[in-house]
Amino acid sequence: MPGSGPQTFVGRWAANAAWCANPQGAERPIEITTTRFEGYENSCGIVSISQVSDGYQVSLACASEGQTLNERTRMAVQGDSMRLTWLNRNNAVISLVRCPAPAAAPVAAPAP
Repeated sequence: MPGSGPQTFVGRWAANAAWCANPQGAERPIEITTTRFEGYENSCGIVSISQVSDGYQVSLACASEGQTLNERTRMAVQGDSMRLTWLNRNNAVISLVRCPAPAAAPVAAPAP
């Protein structure tokens, strides 16, 4: 089944793989956790999430550019690709690619 747990959708996602390296600005990845959906100029809490035949349907409570709104999306993940459908926006579809996990900070060696 396509929706096999949060590991399928949790992570950093971008419309263009080159954007994965951008920490800020319009051309940067969105970050999805089990409780948050963070993008450029918007910040959303996940109000509810349910597994559906092709992935997950999500209800979001968002703050964007000083306004609050409720959004509904469907996230269908296959491998490192996500089809994000904005159900409140005439079913507009965005294709996303999974960004690699950020490199961990190097651990300093103990002083001799």
